[in-house]
Amino acid sequence: MEPKKLVVFGYGARGHIYADFAKKYPELFTLVAIIENNPERIKDAENNYKDIPIFSDYHDFLKRKMAADVVAICTQDADHKEHAIAMMDAGYHLLLEKPIANNEEDCKKIYEASIKNNSRVIVCHVLRYSPFYSTIKRIIDEGKIGEVVSIQASENVGYYHQAHSFVRGPWKNSKESSPMILAKCCHDMDIIRYLIDEKCISVNSYGSLLFFNKEHAPIGSAEYCSDCKCKDCIYNAQHLYLETDAKMFVGYFTNGEINNQNILKCLKHSDYDRCVFKSNNDVVDHEVTIMNFANGKTACHTMAAFSKDIYRDIKIYATKAQLIGLMEDNRIEIKYFNGENEIVDVDISKANVGGHNGSDYFMMNSLYKTLDGEKAPGVTYLDVSLESHLICFAAEKSRTNNGMTVFIGK
Repeated sequence: MEPKKLVVFGYGARGHIYADFAKKYPELFTLVAIIENNPERIKDAENNYKDIPIFSDYHDFLKRKMAADVVAICTQDADHKEHAIAMMDAGYHLLLEKPIANNEEDCKKIYEASIKNNSRVIVCHVLRYSPFYSTIKRIIDEGKIGEVVSIQASENVGYYHQAHSFVRGPWKNSKESSPMILAKCCHDMDIIRYLIDEKCISVNSYGSLLFFNKEHAPIGSAEYCSDCKCKDCIYNAQHLYLETDAKMFVGYFTNGEINNQNILKCLKHSDYDRCVFKSNNDVVDHEVTIMNFANGKTACHTMAAFSKDIYRDIKIYATKAQLIGLMEDNRIEIKYFNGENEIVDVDISKANVGGHNGSDYFMMNSLYKTLDGEKAPGVTYLDVSLESHLICFAAEKSRTNNGMTVFIGK
């Protein structure tokens, strides 16, 4: 068992995680190159990985014809098609950040390129590797709760996360990025598909941009929070980034040292200082998606911006028991129909890299195993991952057509 050679393409938040994993676990991965064109990130990469070649143009990397077992594509969603196909054409296998691409056509082109090049492409649907969801999958596969009939799941985005990422941030506008159902919830569509283990036949979806619009702007509010007299607004940027959990996101706009003075300086009149009611956002702030699967199984997923905390929960209705869980609690309850309830505590203590309740750590371990020829838990390839994206595209088509039924693949 030798370490696998890893290339990180895009040294942003996700790229940092994979590079950091290689540094902490050199027996599993050796970081052999970084591709990044942002000057600040290049400087950061040079400081952290002094002996690793860094390429500001991926064409220069391709000219070197470096040996690598996998390239982690961590660039912006809109660039995935160009970057993924270029790497596959050069003979590399991929760890591809989600979403696969921003639209159905580009997703299919990436899939076609993987077939043409015989490339293994693992999409970073990290939640399926989390101890929480992998435990649920094991419980289902063992038959403990019988046959799954229906799933209810919710993603509670968190009011401050919605304001940062989907009102002010990179995923605020579907034309510039992708619909909310894809940008935020393709993880959830993948989990539901993974747990039900049937093809989704049709989708109905309802949702809108109900609150984060000009109609809800406070009287007398300014274009930017730093100029606004409404200092008690829940979404005041200075309050969010200094006094709430939104402080974790300040790296999106702050250069240099992370302290309150510098945060305020960099924040002023940036996109992240924009009034949440006067931004150019158009993605929904709530959406309900109903899925009809083969053999009559069903699922319902709710995404809502309006929660104090960020969390996912799930209810599974099966023929022998009901399963209930909240991911962030790392606890699962099984309510057997003919017996005592069972509490299953989920252990994430081993995970010391990345986030998503241990998902990143366990995904990288599964990636190593599959590259080494082992059967690894959770690993599927682009053909299965594409299905969850098709559910998302169908949901957006349904939502924008008054909830009409959209059949997958038709």
